[in-house]
This record gives sequence, C-alpha cells and structure tokens, in this order.
Amino acid sequence: MKSVALVIRSGPTQALGTREMVDMALVLATFEFPVSVVLQDAGVLWATLPGMPDSSPLAVSGKLKSLPLYDVETILVDHEGCRSWDFKPPDQFPGSMVSRETIKRHLDEADVVLEA
Repeated sequence: MKSVALVIRSGPTQALGTREMVDMALVLATFEFPVSVVLQDAGVLWATLPGMPDSSPLAVSGKLKSLPLYDVETILVDHEGCRSWDFKPPDQFPGSMVSRETIKRHLDEADVVLEA
C-alpha cells in the first residue's frame, strides 16, 4: 500500500486548505493507508492547538489531537521552523520535533507527498 505524507506549510491565518489536509489524513487513516503529517514553515504554528470555536474555519485543533487515535503516529514538526517562529509545541501535542534533514528523508521515502 502506498504511503502518503501530508505537508502543512501554511499557518492558521494563511490558508483554509489546511483543514482539508487534516481531514484527508483522517480519511486515509480510516482506510488503513500509511499516512504521516509534517508541519513546516508557518505550519508549525498549528501545533499550538488553538482553542477556536467549532464554527471557525480554522478549528482543527481537535482533529490534530485525534490523529494518533486514527493510527496516524508519524507527526513531524520542523525544529528549525519552530526556532524561526520562537515557538515550542506544548507537551500534549502528539508530534515529534525533528530536523529538516529528517523531514527530507521521510518525504523521500513516501510514495505520495501532498502540500498545503
């Protein structure tokens, strides 16, 4: 089965496509596709798990927290991106901070890479 890596590079106020990327991760995982999520550039800010009302088009925090429940266990957060935004993900965020080299290797191994 092909592995899919979803790369989120847009921050919470930059693009609405991120919500669709997280939905896609949940759907793919439901059908047992190997799927991973990578937060890079301004996308690392999604790791703040913003508390927004469900009616907000930016309300994806609950979905991000639920990724491990759908067996999406590979959630990579770009360490350099966090440093450039002077940001550290909270301890309860289900992702791992990794180097850009680790992200590059991960994306090279994925069969399909989609970006938002």
